[in-house]
Amino acid sequence: MARRTEVSSYERAVEGILNHIIARGMQPGDSLPPERELCDELGVSRTTLRSAISHLVSIHVIERRQGSGNYLCPLRPTVQLDDLSGFSKIVRSIGGEPSSRVLACEVLPADPAIGSRLYLPEEGPVLHLTRVRLLDGAPAMLESSWLSLERFPGLEAVDFESQSLSQVLADEYGVEVAHVTLRVTVARATDREAELMGLAPGDFIFLERGMRMGSDADPIEYYRTRYSPRHFKISCKTVV
Repeated sequence: MARRTEVSSYERAVEGILNHIIARGMQPGDSLPPERELCDELGVSRTTLRSAISHLVSIHVIERRQGSGNYLCPLRPTVQLDDLSGFSKIVRSIGGEPSSRVLACEVLPADPAIGSRLYLPEEGPVLHLTRVRLLDGAPAMLESSWLSLERFPGLEAVDFESQSLSQVLADEYGVEVAHVTLRVTVARATDREAELMGLAPGDFIFLERGMRMGSDADPIEYYRTRYSPRHFKISCKTVV
C-alpha cells in the first residue's frame, strides 16, 4: 500500500501563493492581496503565511514594500555563463534599459598577477576600468576590468558611460570576444560593494572572475564582476 505524504501548512502556503500568481496572470509589479485575504484563500494562519512570504522574498519572487504590501518582483535577466553576450544585451532581452556609471578609468602599471594574465612585461601599462552597471536606473552589477594599453592604445580616452566596451573593441580595434574562462562563487558584499550596489553589508552576491579572449586565444580583458541576486539569475548549460 502506498504511503500518504502529508503536506505541511507551510508548503501549502508557498504553493498556494505561487498558484495564486499563475492563476490570476499576475505581472511584475502587481500587488498580492492583503494577508488576511490570502490566509482565508489558502486556509493557513497568518504566521504560516508570513513564513511562506519570507521564503518567496528570499528567492526574489516577491518583494515587501514597507507600509504598502507585497508585490511580484520585476523580471530578472539571466546570466548564461556560456553566453558571450554583454550586460547591455542581457538587460535588453527582458525589456530593461541598461546604463553605466564610471567609478574609475585610470592608467596603471600592471602588477605581476594582472601582467601575467594579459601577457604584459613587468609593470606594462593597463587600463583599469570600474563601472556600476544599472538596470532601469538601479545598480545591478559592479564590474572591474583590466586591459592592456599596449594592445589597445588610446582606450583610456573613451567615455564608457556613453559607449560599450565590447563595441569599442570591435569597432576601433577589430577585436571580439570568442572565448571566456571564468569562475563563479557566492560571496558576501563588502561595505563598499554594498554601498555601490544598494545592498546591505554582508548580503550575498554572485562573484565572477575571468578572462575574455579573442579567436586567437590572446587575452583581451581580465575582469571581476559582482552581481546582485535581486537583479540577476545565474544559469549554466552542460552538454554531454
